[in-house]
Amino acid sequence: MQKPLLFIFILLLFTGVACQEKGYPKPKNLISEKKMVDILYDIHLSESISEKFRYNNPDSLSVDSKELYQSVLDKYKLTDSVLTVSIIYYSAHPKAYEKIYTQVIERMNMQQEEMKKQGDLTIPGRE
Repeated sequence: MQKPLLFIFILLLFTGVACQEKGYPKPKNLISEKKMVDILYDIHLSESISEKFRYNNPDSLSVDSKELYQSVLDKYKLTDSVLTVSIIYYSAHPKAYEKIYTQVIERMNMQQEEMKKQGDLTIPGRE
């Protein structure tokens, strides 16, 4: 897993244990749920691109996952700290976070099905 995301997930683990849903105040620069869906989708898509490139080109220099992560932040004009604060907030509010990730997963599944229809996706072991 890429280092920025590993940091975020570790942070989420500690935050989820430490924060109560009622006790964590809403930050003033909180990213909206809709925008979080878009951002998380793009982050996971970037991870997928990086992993696919690494899998298909093991002898080549890998795609820099940090650059891909930064490109997502740049696309949405965000800093890493704003994203992290929003992730911490949503992880302290599990119902909202689950709703966000449900939408991310649905969107990824739709993209996967579309790629299968176009013949652009082959999953090893599932041909």
